[in-house]
Amino acid sequence: MTDRRPDRSPSAPRPDHTQGVDPRRALAHFGLLLALARGAVAWEVLWPAIWPLLGILGLFLALALSGLLPELPGWLHSVVLAAFVLAVLGALAQALRRSALPDEQAAKRRLERDSGLDHRPLAALEDRMASGGDIESRVLWRAHQRRVIARLGRLRVGLPRPGLAAFDPWALRGLVVLLVLVGFAASEGNVGSRLAGAVTPSFTRETRLPPSLDAWINPPAYTGLAPIYLEARIGAGESEAEAQAAAPARESLRVPAGSVLLAQVQGGSGTPSLRISGAAKPFENFAHEAYRLEHALTEGSQLAIEQDGRTLAAWPLELVPDNAPEIAFQSPPARTERSALRITYQASDDYGLADATAVVRRLDQPEAPAMELELVLPGIGPKTSEATTYHDLTPHPWAGLPVEIELVAKDRPGQEGRSEKLRTVIPERIFNHPVARALVELRKELTINPDRRLPVVQALSGISEHPEHFYHDIVVALALRSAERRLIYDATGKAIAEVQELLWNTALRIEDGELAIAERRLREAQEALMEALERDAPDEEIERLIEELQQALNDFLDEMIEQMREQLAQQEGQETMSQELPPNSQLLNRQDLQEMLERARELARSGAKDAARDLLSQLRDMLENLRANPYAQQMNQDMQEASRMMRDLEQMMREQQELLDRSFERSQQGQQGQQGEGQPRQGGENQADAQRQEQLRRQLGELMRQLGDALGDIPRPLGRAEREMRDARDALGNEQPGQAVPSQTRSLDQLQQGMQATLDQFMEMFAPGEGQGEGQIGARPNGNQRDPLGREPQGPGQGQVNREGVQIPDQMELRRTREIVDELRRRRGERSRPTIELDYLDRLLDQF
Repeated sequence: MTDRRPDRSPSAPRPDHTQGVDPRRALAHFGLLLALARGAVAWEVLWPAIWPLLGILGLFLALALSGLLPELPGWLHSVVLAAFVLAVLGALAQALRRSALPDEQAAKRRLERDSGLDHRPLAALEDRMASGGDIESRVLWRAHQRRVIARLGRLRVGLPRPGLAAFDPWALRGLVVLLVLVGFAASEGNVGSRLAGAVTPSFTRETRLPPSLDAWINPPAYTGLAPIYLEARIGAGESEAEAQAAAPARESLRVPAGSVLLAQVQGGSGTPSLRISGAAKPFENFAHEAYRLEHALTEGSQLAIEQDGRTLAAWPLELVPDNAPEIAFQSPPARTERSALRITYQASDDYGLADATAVVRRLDQPEAPAMELELVLPGIGPKTSEATTYHDLTPHPWAGLPVEIELVAKDRPGQEGRSEKLRTVIPERIFNHPVARALVELRKELTINPDRRLPVVQALSGISEHPEHFYHDIVVALALRSAERRLIYDATGKAIAEVQELLWNTALRIEDGELAIAERRLREAQEALMEALERDAPDEEIERLIEELQQALNDFLDEMIEQMREQLAQQEGQETMSQELPPNSQLLNRQDLQEMLERARELARSGAKDAARDLLSQLRDMLENLRANPYAQQMNQDMQEASRMMRDLEQMMREQQELLDRSFERSQQGQQGQQGEGQPRQGGENQADAQRQEQLRRQLGELMRQLGDALGDIPRPLGRAEREMRDARDALGNEQPGQAVPSQTRSLDQLQQGMQATLDQFMEMFAPGEGQGEGQIGARPNGNQRDPLGREPQGPGQGQVNREGVQIPDQMELRRTREIVDELRRRRGERSRPTIELDYLDRLLDQF
């Protein structure tokens, strides 16, 4: 039989479960883990021991970076440094006592705990087999060692757990770190200098800079006054009593009440304060040894700025109160020839007027809501205003009723000034047609007795029963029936106002036909545009209102011409009308008015709102005169001729400017050495401009001849302009554009002077003669007395606004303004420009 027992001889192989494990590699891994475990144990021991030392050093670093230590006196700085040194030494000694580096056994125990091994298996690595022993014992021992080495692959080392929370339960370590970070930020890169200053106390006494004071007063914005800089009148280091005794009496500061005092003090010791009216107000500290203050001046007679018991400066103060505006009638309210209410007033305010109105109240019903009439002021915030305003109140229901008028002026702070109350009767229109007159009387009856509707209804019914009295006009008949039914079936107060407006429009239609309605629309369009310019409305709204005014003006002129044709046809026949009212005369008058309106549009676009409002006021006066005397259209041939000559002269100036620009451009090209192929082209341009310059000179000569016939004298600047044009022509003919530029520049300047001189002579020629009253035509060579646009001269007190100081720009100024605005808008559209420049361009464009 075969023996199945295993072979126990030393050479027989035995089963080994640790095959595949490299003992040397496992031992190297164990050595690394043992070093990590030893380091973790060392950290857990050392970190709690050295934390107090690091905390003290961190606190000193934060204090040094803050820059506070050099500000302390030398002795105190030294004490603080000594305290930190002692604290560091004490913390270091304690750390040394508590610090003990771990041995290998402690590291092994840490590995066994982190790996979850019981019974200290790592101690087997150090065991030795007892001497002797049989072969089987040695084999068994080696197998045991291999199994222990195989278990080394499962060893783990956990993170250190110093347990610092037990030593620092308030987490002061985080505060120290935060203070150090703040110190680095506050040092602004001066870490080295601050650390050096922190460890080197200075025992020399620091000399502070003497205090410096800057103070000024900003008056309220509505006053328009510039800031007032205050000079120190009491030297630093003196007491107020000593300085006042040594200094002579000085003039008080006169500043408007409500002004703001701004003061800033640098240097010195202590916080300065402002003393006024016995009360002290401290300054605000905004930087190292820098203080500032802002205080509104509403009371007090003495300003003093003090610091550390000393008066830095003092000023006697006089606050000037903002007085209420004053306004008064220059003459009692009166009725004009056109049935308008004329109010002549004078208003003033110490810092500028903001608004002026006329408050109208009925005498028979003082408790009724008052009517307010706007009094247009010249410009923005004028200090004085003397003007005559006209208000067409004939369509108002109060027309023909006695009223009491009070003028009210306001300034920008909201104070009011009132005039005396004057009594008058609101002008009403006189109707000639009996039906129109009856409708207006019924309208007035509704105003006086709004509750008595039945008599009015009966009267309207009686008028509608006789259509032959109003020419069988179906529109009038429908209006009468509508007013009658509205009064019967609508008991609200709103129905009264609407019926009154309907009766007024019907009376106008019966009296004047469509002309009265067109005139009313024209006046409404004028008032709307004037009001928009006064409140600086947007450009889109002003453009729309100008279009509406232009349409209303065309409708009014059409209706006016049609009425004139009918009247002349009734009086003299069609042939007489054709002879006395040439078609071209009407066209020229319409063109003059349209040109004035276009001029106002250009002024509004360029931002000259005051000049546009002034020109529209002149246009309104022209229309008033035209409406009062329509046959004056036939008497303006001389003014039309003068206007044509002025336009021709202005056209010459534009062409001369173009010639000057081209000559200057070619002269610049010649200086830059552009020769060769460009030379023949420049030669041709020079010859063409020479011919155009000669044509312009001849046109000027012909215009000078016409002016001599019209005025009897030729303005001398025009003769000098003609000679300069001749010199420019010769220079261009000789291919020398550079020499033509000075002559063309002088000719343009002389043309401008000649245009102004010509305008002055025309205005003098069309002005009223001596000894003639208002509204009369003065003697002159050509028998007319109006300006080139057919306007009558404006005497004092005429017109809607005071035109003193308002200058209407000419065409060249308007063109230059438009070029500037276009350039500003072009630059504003370039988004690549700096933000500060774009903001500046926005502020400039807001003016337009």
